[in-house]
Amino acid sequence: MNQNTALNDHELFKQFIEQNKPEGLFKEIMTKYNKRVYWQIRRILIAHDDADEVTQIVFIKLWQNANQFKFNSALSSFIFRIAYNESITFLNQKKRFTSFDNMLDADGHYAAMIDSGIEMTGDEIAAKLQKALLNLPEKQRLVFNYKYFDELQYDQIADITGTSVGALKSSYHIAVEKIKKYLDI
Repeated sequence: MNQNTALNDHELFKQFIEQNKPEGLFKEIMTKYNKRVYWQIRRILIAHDDADEVTQIVFIKLWQNANQFKFNSALSSFIFRIAYNESITFLNQKKRFTSFDNMLDADGHYAAMIDSGIEMTGDEIAAKLQKALLNLPEKQRLVFNYKYFDELQYDQIADITGTSVGALKSSYHIAVEKIKKYLDI
């Protein structure tokens, strides 16, 4: 660990910007957030290769847009907002150029990826939960993932998605009910 490990996110990112984006500080930021960003994106895009590609794009965008961070929210919110936007852009491009339907998974393609996916635990309950998530509309799935897996507060999710807290609470509640029904709980 270097001397910057004790710095909080704002101090670290401020140094990164003020020192003209030194590679060492950026690597430190990437190391801290890479896994969380990857899994946020993976839960949206399902496929490892897609999530890996978009994760790289997120950090490129973070580098390019570092000066847009206003320090009035958590750095994690800024990074997750980029990840969310890039994931949605990727999905929209995929939908436009293919017959991709992430809500229905009609042919079971994504459900099969969960069963045999890279880095999936294989745990039967976790796999069943992931399959239940595939049946949710995109917005409900995103809110559930942020709240359940990333343990974000509603105000943080609102900051990332640009959605009101009330709408997020409603989406989360509906998602939970649909998941319970799917899991037969």
